[in-house]
Amino acid sequence: MINWISVFLVFISASLVAQPELGECDREVAEVSENQFKRAQKAWEQKNQRELQRNLELALRSDENNPHALYYYGEFNARSGNLRVTEAVWSRLLDICPDYKAEVIFKLGVILLENGQQARAFDLLNRYMQHPERDKRLVKQAERIMSEVSLIEQLKSNPIPFDPKPLEYICTDDDEYLAVVSPDGAMVFFTRRSEKRDKYGGPAIDKKVVKEMFSRAERRADGKFEKGSPMPPPFNEGLNEGGPTIDAANRELYFTVCERDKEGYQNCDIYMSKRTGSYWSVPESVGDLINRPDSWESQPSISPNADMLYFASNRKGGRGGIDLYVSHRNSDGSWGAPKNLGPDINTPKDEKSPFIHSDGKTLYFSSNGHPGLGGFDVFFSVYENGEWETPKNIGYPINTEEDDLGLSVNLEGTKGFFSSNTLKGKGGWDVFFFELPEVIRPSEVTLVKGRLLDEHNQPELDASLEIKNINTKEKQQINIDETTGEYAAVVAKSPEVDHIVTVKKKGAAFSSKFLAGDEKNALIEADLQVKEIQKGEEYRLNDITFATNSFELNKVARAVIEEFIIFLENTPDVKVEIQGHTDNVGSDADNLTLSKNRARVVYEYLVGNGISKSRLQHNGYGPQKPVADNSTEEGRAQNRRTVFVIR
Repeated sequence: MINWISVFLVFISASLVAQPELGECDREVAEVSENQFKRAQKAWEQKNQRELQRNLELALRSDENNPHALYYYGEFNARSGNLRVTEAVWSRLLDICPDYKAEVIFKLGVILLENGQQARAFDLLNRYMQHPERDKRLVKQAERIMSEVSLIEQLKSNPIPFDPKPLEYICTDDDEYLAVVSPDGAMVFFTRRSEKRDKYGGPAIDKKVVKEMFSRAERRADGKFEKGSPMPPPFNEGLNEGGPTIDAANRELYFTVCERDKEGYQNCDIYMSKRTGSYWSVPESVGDLINRPDSWESQPSISPNADMLYFASNRKGGRGGIDLYVSHRNSDGSWGAPKNLGPDINTPKDEKSPFIHSDGKTLYFSSNGHPGLGGFDVFFSVYENGEWETPKNIGYPINTEEDDLGLSVNLEGTKGFFSSNTLKGKGGWDVFFFELPEVIRPSEVTLVKGRLLDEHNQPELDASLEIKNINTKEKQQINIDETTGEYAAVVAKSPEVDHIVTVKKKGAAFSSKFLAGDEKNALIEADLQVKEIQKGEEYRLNDITFATNSFELNKVARAVIEEFIIFLENTPDVKVEIQGHTDNVGSDADNLTLSKNRARVVYEYLVGNGISKSRLQHNGYGPQKPVADNSTEEGRAQNRRTVFVIR
């Protein structure tokens, strides 16, 4: 049964230190039993438990239906943890005196639940809630207990599919835990703990040394992860590191560092290391606004675009022992003052292990304060319209009566990852994955990533990238690595909402990548080239495609052309020729006509949207100017293109 019931019973039994107030019962009691009960009362006052128990048992032996003795004996055994005895004597008490004391009705109801008798328990709790001497605080507790028990019954009656499997190769005879998969699925970060014999201890010493190593494994060509190895310097050099999270660009790695001070207090803080190429910077604290000397900050989870940092902390001023917080990133890259996620997420108890999915709005976390199966359960909540929805239990048997912590979810929202030392794996703690049921999946997203390159295929560091919601026209800047030119951005996936990524640089030609809202793939890799505007140079209009033997513009083509219109409006001196090209499949004459028609419809769309005819020409060249080998499908696809040439 759920652990908090036992805790609650201990709490209400704490009043046993004080003299219990007797209830009322109109019943004759044998004189000898009454005298023995009075001696028991005196023993209670003197805190003499041995005499208390002896005299209560003598009183009940003289008169087994002595109501006051039954009440005291039930309280005594509740304090001692003998709930079966308390259940028996209080059940007899209420049979004799149904209204002896309202509090007994409530307590016995809770004990019956603890002992697995739900029907009788609910009868008593409902009876208590209607009692004229009921306590409003206990009524709330009764309502909560019944609600929680009903939830457990509902969860167990409707189990969700759950078939966890260990991550092959990563799981070994050593312990592997605190794992998180990068948003693009290319890497998994985790902690590996091993026990090695101390080879320097000599033949007579059989001492084992425990090593915890912050580790990383990369995905192989077959889709599985390699075994993994310790992170290179500056990691694993003395700091106790773990619990990682990484942004969508695989550039910023956040993790927990725990150290003990001279007095033995273990303080945990959040650190960050930044990747440049294959090198990681020396880890640095995320700042004093987040990390405090008198509190524990841990279990970070970074949003995909690295603009929000979620974490757990036991700092003062929260709603419980451990609460969840979020810090927003300032324009200078620093982190702002954390905000408590509020009463929708945090409870007077503990919330841990936050994981914000790549959709930026679905939060998975563990709690022992929200109604669950027992201990810590995993919940999820969605941020909509400026507030968190009521957290939902992710279900049984993913959640159990044990503590369930540390769930993370892949980009596609189809797989969950967690660590366990109770499931059958390779040994000890292992990292497991399972198919995430539809009902607890996050929103679908698209991650677009790649490099920004100049015309010599070197990193372009002077341009910027903008992503625009084609429906709302909302724009957002994409961060670009200042050394490698790498970029990444995550956008919500919806059939009704499309996005376009556009290169912005003065004097550079138009370059873009369209992101369809109904794109099937969650990950799109697209390098974007930045070329200077030069006369006679050809520049491809990416994503303008046509159906076979068709020259009708689809919604993708129109969206790309509309961005091209903005480019032309911002470069009024530029004149272009719109060119259509085909592969060599079919007759040259048919391909020539088709290419001319395709170039013409693009031209007409430009003119129809305000671009002067004097700046435009259009022509089709069929298969005459291939840029790739027409003997392969890949080459033919490159040759079927719409481009513009600077005049």
